[in-house]
Amino acid sequence: MTAFLPLPVDKKSPVPLYYQLALVLERAIRSGTLAPGTKLDNEIELATRLRLARVTVRTALARLVDAGLVVRIQRVGTYVTDPDQWVCPDAQRTWS
Repeated sequence: MTAFLPLPVDKKSPVPLYYQLALVLERAIRSGTLAPGTKLDNEIELATRLRLARVTVRTALARLVDAGLVVRIQRVGTYVTDPDQWVCPDAQRTWS
């Protein structure tokens, strides 16, 4: 779970919050801090914890889904995928 993972986002930064959150989560996944099969906190929990709008968290998670880093299963949760499912497994970032 991401409950114990520090997820720093800078609300004063010109970088969009969803992008900051997506990058922090992506780095944690690629580094192995969030191992394959790890269940992430749901949108509401993340939004509350980070004091962000739910749509911001949803957008960040959608980026990770698009990159193949996580899979969302309706009514079950969001899980980190195996590296062989990643769109660009060796790349540092999958979007610009």
